[in-house]
Amino acid sequence: MNPRKCLLVDLWARLVLVMLLLVLANLLASRHFFRLDITADHIYTLSDTSRKLATSLQRPLFVKVYFTRDLDPPYNNHQQILVDKLEEFRAYSRGRMEIQVVDPTGDSKLEEEARGFGIRPIRYAYRGSDRSELKRVFMGVSFVYGERQSAIEAVTQVDTAEYDIARTIRALVRDEDPPVVGISTGHGEVAMFAGSGPESKLLRQIRENHDVVQVALGGQEPVPDDLDVLLVAGPRKQLGERAKYQLDQFLMSGGSLALFLSSVVPDTRTMRMDEIYTGLDDLLLSYGLRVNRDLVLDREHNGRMPFPARQGGRTIRALVNTPLIPSVRNLSHDSPIVKDLDQMLFPFVSSISLEEPLPPGLEATVLARASADAGRVRGLRTLDPSIFKNEIPGEEKGPWPLMVALTGTFTSAFQDRPIPPAPVETPFGQAAVLSDDPASKITTSAPARLVVAGSHQMILNNIPFMLNLVDWMCQDVDLIGIRSRTVRATTFEKPDSTATLWIKISNLLGPVTLLLLLGALRWLLRRRVSVRMEVR
Repeated sequence: MNPRKCLLVDLWARLVLVMLLLVLANLLASRHFFRLDITADHIYTLSDTSRKLATSLQRPLFVKVYFTRDLDPPYNNHQQILVDKLEEFRAYSRGRMEIQVVDPTGDSKLEEEARGFGIRPIRYAYRGSDRSELKRVFMGVSFVYGERQSAIEAVTQVDTAEYDIARTIRALVRDEDPPVVGISTGHGEVAMFAGSGPESKLLRQIRENHDVVQVALGGQEPVPDDLDVLLVAGPRKQLGERAKYQLDQFLMSGGSLALFLSSVVPDTRTMRMDEIYTGLDDLLLSYGLRVNRDLVLDREHNGRMPFPARQGGRTIRALVNTPLIPSVRNLSHDSPIVKDLDQMLFPFVSSISLEEPLPPGLEATVLARASADAGRVRGLRTLDPSIFKNEIPGEEKGPWPLMVALTGTFTSAFQDRPIPPAPVETPFGQAAVLSDDPASKITTSAPARLVVAGSHQMILNNIPFMLNLVDWMCQDVDLIGIRSRTVRATTFEKPDSTATLWIKISNLLGPVTLLLLLGALRWLLRRRVSVRMEVR
């Protein structure tokens, strides 16, 4: 055969083989999706929970993205990031997920369709060097799964896109009713249901995956039987025996109870701190722990709070760092609640002591500790920042526990005590009492969970933690890991004075020392070469 023809046949054979390999590779990739993600936390790869959710689809899931095009920063790439994340879910859905992207702006039919899913336009303002713009835009997503439907109303941030998509899909495919979370009222707790700031934000996010109800403690009505979690968020009034009995029996029934208890409440107008007595000391002692009547200070790692300050002829509120708001980085790596969090703020927090040994059947996990340089002091009642510059008389140093979780089987604090009666108002306005059946008292609990923190103000300063806590207490930890998978800058801890000195010395002498070593090495090599030449 002509050599030229042989080369031509060989060339065509190679080309056909390459094309076949490309076709086979595409077929394989369409059925077996994978991604190479070299980031430390694999934040650009779907978590196992998200993959399982996408794979668990039993019927078609129709996803429609209602997004206004050509937005300016910071929303200019939100649509692409959102669609890319949805495409990853679709890759694991075994063909059961369909995605459509539309711009409903100016289209009355599409706008009405979006509003039918609860997606409404949001205010969008842009101001650049050449123009200013104020309009209403769409940035939502609808999900239709059989007869069920849900929506993400507005994707204003994309760092939690995977979590938002996963929780929405999970709510659609879940067959059982969502867990019920109770929030106590009646004793000066944090106004979760009446607040308009972070309280409203936290309540709204809890309601995304749970039913939330108010629970009035201390009255005739018992704690609802269908309650899975009960949050007692910073009572300022003392809880009576009846309220304590209700908390105890809820825990005995296998419920999950979280107590956020402060010893003081600050008043920046008087620069004083008023004491709080919750009356729960004996209840907690029966479970093996105690919230101490002290305050933990951290002069190295702390947060800021507004203080009144004079500026000219008027008084303003200036943000000032204060040791009374420790920024805690010593978090438990064994607990899914806090292991993925970088830090937490604990304003006006008291330390917690654990009894040794704990009551039988219980296991303790210290979720958060103050730093080793932190101190605690008793009897402090002033907010004056100048008092914290030096160590306060009686201050004790140590990594004090600030939040603790107890799990296992509890023994009732009312095991050997009568059931406190419930007050009842008569038609004549006089108070009577109503006693429970003694046989209804539970003395040994089913497996239960109790979390105690020495601050109630930490609730609104750590919303991601609160959402993790509620999921964990519902024994529903699937979404916890996804919620923490956000794209964020790595935080660096401030080095101590000794480490700072060594860093400065290394910066000053390191390059010079390295240059001298390279020069000495080169000199030795040249000398060895010259010696060899002389020997020859």
